[in-house]
Amino acid sequence: MTRKHFEMVAKVLNNRAKAITNSGANSEEKHYALFELRNTMYHFCDEFEAENPRFDRGKFYQACEIQTELEFAEKLLRI
Repeated sequence: MTRKHFEMVAKVLNNRAKAITNSGANSEEKHYALFELRNTMYHFCDEFEAENPRFDRGKFYQACEIQTELEFAEKLLRI
């Protein structure tokens, strides 16, 4: 896989995180959905690293922005 593929997956995950945050779900539901999306992101990273040793997990995390959305949901829940 190439950078182009990694960027495409990051964009999809980022869009899903924003859709969850902007949804009509309550804070607990948003938190759970974002938590599961973050786990999905971690699993993608494991596979990407196995496929391409030059894959940069940190850059991928930043591109997905899931952690930022999750932290926002946690603040709403005061976790």
